[in-house]
Amino acid sequence: MSKQQDALLVLEETAQSLKDAAGALDASSAYDEGRLMGYYEALSTLLSQCAALDITPADLHLGADFRPESLLRPSSVARAA
Repeated sequence: MSKQQDALLVLEETAQSLKDAAGALDASSAYDEGRLMGYYEALSTLLSQCAALDITPADLHLGADFRPESLLRPSSVARAA
């Protein structure tokens, strides 16, 4: 495997791990709501950096139309905007 393929695999696994961890949080916990914002920020930053290299969410197996905001609860979306 080339270094580029290895790097893409690491990005894919990292993005999926962040998404899965965010999805496993307890929506009723204030602590987990804070953690969710951290996962959102990390995944949003990762995808922004990937976009600069023309790496799409689909390339990372997140889905072609995946948006980090989809992880946020309705009350969190207003604060993230």
